[in-house]
Amino acid sequence: MTPETISDTPTRNVLILAEDEDITITWTRFSHGERGPDLHVHHEHTDAFYVLDGELTFELGPQSEAIRVGAGGFVAIPPHVGHSFVNASGADARWLNFHAPDCGFAGFLRTLRAGTPGTWDSFGMPADGGLPPDRAIVMPPGKGHEMPLPGFVVRDDTDAGWFTHPHANGVVAVLRT
Repeated sequence: MTPETISDTPTRNVLILAEDEDITITWTRFSHGERGPDLHVHHEHTDAFYVLDGELTFELGPQSEAIRVGAGGFVAIPPHVGHSFVNASGADARWLNFHAPDCGFAGFLRTLRAGTPGTWDSFGMPADGGLPPDRAIVMPPGKGHEMPLPGFVVRDDTDAGWFTHPHANGVVAVLRT
């Protein structure tokens, strides 16, 4: 797939790198101060981030617990855990975002690009606050080989950690640490 541009502005770039019903992978750049969506939950998929450059601050759970993650760090947010994110650092932040399964994410991004409303597996915070933020997996830089994701196979090579899932239909993400 040729990368598909969703947004290309001085403060934000979003590209769809891979799209499949089992996973969609995007590349994103936010300038200082750019925010992601308001605090929300997903019901049917995991939302994961691998920070390539800079730093993102993730806000997890109903109290928006702030967790800063720098380049080489990974965050996986399972269904029903409230989350948002912001680039609160003084530099650009770039990351890969994985939605597994897709649950309409790529299509939703296209509606944003077109300026039309769209719906997908994203909901406001539930009255009970959702699952606790400690259900999210947060791996600091250099610790990806210790990632405890059930069903994933992890192999460390000299230059890359390879992460794949048996149901990913051949989709493999290469994460350089």
